[in-house]
Amino acid sequence: MPNRVRVPQRATTADLRAEFWRAPNESLLNRKTTAAGMGYTVGWLESVATNGGGPILTKIGRSVRYRKSDVLAWLNANSRRIRSTAELGNEV
Repeated sequence: MPNRVRVPQRATTADLRAEFWRAPNESLLNRKTTAAGMGYTVGWLESVATNGGGPILTKIGRSVRYRKSDVLAWLNANSRRIRSTAELGNEV
């Protein structure tokens, strides 16, 4: 019987999210890992990279990387903590 060829499995969103949070703060992460860690899509990251408004990115040749510390700083600056949706008032 011939040996089976192992097909490498694609990383799941949960795997990528775990990789994001395990990485040291100075790590340079690719778009897939960054998007999973942030809870956004790769398409959203591509859009804000073009139009502005997202986390700082680093270009290395033709590849795009995000420093984890920059992503965490962006999340902190662009989110707010609330105890209840009632605190939002009529903003929802």
